[in-house]
Amino acid sequence: MCDERAKHSMSPVALRGGFVTAAAQVLKIIIQFLSVLVLARLLIPEDFGLIASVSPIAAFVGLFQNLGLQQAVVQRKEISEHQLNQVFWASTFIGIGCTAVLTIAAPIVAAFYGDPRMTAITVATALPLFLGSLAALPLALMNRHLQFGQLAFNDVISAAAGFLATALAAWKGFGYWSLAIGPAITAAVTLLAAWWTTRWLPGKPVLRVDGDIISFGANLTGFNLVNFFSRNLDNILIGKYSGAVELGYYDRAYKLLLFPLQNITQPLTRVMIPLMSQIQDDKVRFRQIYVRTNWLLAACTIPGIAAVTCSAEPVVGLLFGQQWLPVAPIFVWLGIAGLIQPVNNTTGWIFICQGKTKAMFHWGIYSSLTTVAAFVIGLQWGAVGVAAAYAITGYILHLPVLAMTLQRIGPISAVDFLSMQALFLISSLLAWLGYYFLMQHGQLSSDIIAIAASLVLNYGTAFILVMLLPSSQKVFSLLASNLLKARRPST
Repeated sequence: MCDERAKHSMSPVALRGGFVTAAAQVLKIIIQFLSVLVLARLLIPEDFGLIASVSPIAAFVGLFQNLGLQQAVVQRKEISEHQLNQVFWASTFIGIGCTAVLTIAAPIVAAFYGDPRMTAITVATALPLFLGSLAALPLALMNRHLQFGQLAFNDVISAAAGFLATALAAWKGFGYWSLAIGPAITAAVTLLAAWWTTRWLPGKPVLRVDGDIISFGANLTGFNLVNFFSRNLDNILIGKYSGAVELGYYDRAYKLLLFPLQNITQPLTRVMIPLMSQIQDDKVRFRQIYVRTNWLLAACTIPGIAAVTCSAEPVVGLLFGQQWLPVAPIFVWLGIAGLIQPVNNTTGWIFICQGKTKAMFHWGIYSSLTTVAAFVIGLQWGAVGVAAAYAITGYILHLPVLAMTLQRIGPISAVDFLSMQALFLISSLLAWLGYYFLMQHGQLSSDIIAIAASLVLNYGTAFILVMLLPSSQKVFSLLASNLLKARRPST
């Protein structure tokens, strides 16, 4: 259990960890952004569609990669060396099994899509899964020991290595194979860096894991399993019924908008879960840390999402070229869905850090079933219909139910959760009205001017609303105070 000093110093620690992680994540997003731009000019939509058709299947098998054991290592207050050895070997054996399943399933995947190329592509996606299983425990130990700087550095070098490998392969004419080479290189560099940093060595192989660790991980895996369908079935349906070209458009829209969102939330999760797990019994402090972090996250991300959504055609035309304009309407609907994602995605902290993975699993079943139904309904209008169905379902069926679920388990209330969403949704709507007024009056003469105007309007409107509300003023004043503490040298 953490001592009193750890409790009182957690906010500065969280901020310092957040700064390091954020700096590295900026570099990763730049790398991924360059990847989107460079590969869009080196490859054709069909190349992206072929890999995107297999990616959900690999992701599904990967859900069983460590059965939630990595998060269990981070969340537990105490864990022995014997338990760590159990977790490592369990992850390794599961990784071998996942690799074998994906390899055996390759001909079935090819038959499903009616494309023999899918056999080799599916087999190629198995390698990163196996390498990831070997890296799971070292990465969990680094996270548990709050080695945020080293984790951030490793992330950057692995992302850079994967991008360079992909770009070089695409330039050399490998086509869709370049999109399979990159993830394998990324996984290999991640594995080497993690083992080099921790220098942890396993003991003799064992086949047993403590029951409480398995229970925690099984519920978390159950959530990830059902949540998979809401994240990946869209790709499968579009690839099957609308073809690789339309899936390529959908994939580019998704990667451009929602993938950077994940790359903000995931590293922040790496910082917050070990820190919030330390204070899981202090409900007042737990709530304070969560609310303050999410106000800042929402203020940084939601206006930006709103800005690029509002100026979708200029963004797509400027970044990809006019031949990619079919991406724009898909991009708009995914952007609308993305407005509530930054805060929604962090609710996993509340479940995991308090050991409430069973409630998390139940929420995942509901959200997954409703999203799958929406995808099926929207599919008749192609990729645009799927994106629209995803957005509408998020607001009507998911947001209120998730708020009620949080209210029930606590200590975050429905009001806490919805208030930070509402303010930035209102600011986005006001900014969009201003943008369309300027557009109709011919004030946006070029793509760059249109994008700049959208950014200024969205961030400016959000800032004004934040400063007008006393509750949000208080949150940001406390954040500023903790920021100053974090920058002072420790004594």
